[in-house]
Amino acid sequence: MELEQVAGFPVLGDFAVGLGPEQIALDPANRRGYVACARSNTVAAFDMDRREVIGQVPVGKEPIGLVFDAPTARAFACAARSDMVYVIDTNTLTVIKEIPVGKYPAGMGIYPERRKIYAGNTAGSSVSVIDADTLEVVATIPAELAAGHVGADPGRDRAYCVNFGDASITVIDGKTNEVRGKIPVDYAPCKMALDAEHGLAYVANSLVSTVSVVDLDKEKVVRTIPVERAPVGMTLGPHGDRIYAANRGVGKVSVIDRETGQEWARVPVGTAPGDLVVDPTTNTVYVSNAGDSTISVFEDRQQGKPKELPKDTRHPLVGKPLPEFRLPDMVDGRERTSGEWRGKNYILNFFASW
Repeated sequence: MELEQVAGFPVLGDFAVGLGPEQIALDPANRRGYVACARSNTVAAFDMDRREVIGQVPVGKEPIGLVFDAPTARAFACAARSDMVYVIDTNTLTVIKEIPVGKYPAGMGIYPERRKIYAGNTAGSSVSVIDADTLEVVATIPAELAAGHVGADPGRDRAYCVNFGDASITVIDGKTNEVRGKIPVDYAPCKMALDAEHGLAYVANSLVSTVSVVDLDKEKVVRTIPVERAPVGMTLGPHGDRIYAANRGVGKVSVIDRETGQEWARVPVGTAPGDLVVDPTTNTVYVSNAGDSTISVFEDRQQGKPKELPKDTRHPLVGKPLPEFRLPDMVDGRERTSGEWRGKNYILNFFASW
């Protein structure tokens, strides 16, 4: 697919992987990448330089989260509908162990210094902790509704689990696995990027199209950055001066200046991007596109603030209360207003494709 070019952020193209690619992890030393493909029930391994798939590893049903552990050359993928984490030997591209975890694990994280792998159990509101060497579950930590992605901060010895259904982050002690607190954020947080050097975390809030900037010492939101539509993936630039948000609703990546919190560019990628990672040696960004089963690749060559900045294209109702509306009652067919239903129990049947 021919992608539009944005000054300072050349798009190098895209390549096909398995169906419904979600979380990506890179092994820059061996120039390989790995991506969980939710709809083909595989983990795809790809060559970072040739930008082509070199293998498909069958795993359980609906793999979404994935991390790579460099010391053991293993990839860990959580299969949400199998309630399992699959351990892959990336040298042989074979599954070497299946680890039962909680219900519907959809997010993962890694704390290399503590040799811990985390699985966020979305339907179980918990986090499973796996020893990265023994491959055994060593703890199950209570979190909040729809626990998902987990980020680790070795300096503060903390892990942070984003809770999609609770608009919060669970703070976990890295050594003891005990819950140390909860940080409220915006609605439907999907993924975070940790900037340990500056004591900040950036959280993609999908339903309100914002990025929460969290002070990790104060454990509170200190800034909210609007982005285009439905941010799902988050990562930092190679030098910590940029933040990238994958906007699933528009097929673009927001490039944000860390110091000012200003959106510098919107880079077109594939359909329904879900995750993104940066190759620190080349400033190349890899973006998984769940909607068209590809990975888009672009470079960040921008030096300083661009001359032209993106215009605000967000709908004015984003983040505001639902306005008054009229819909037919499916029981008797009569058109009713939202006012008639206020204070009563009812069901609204909306379809949203993530």
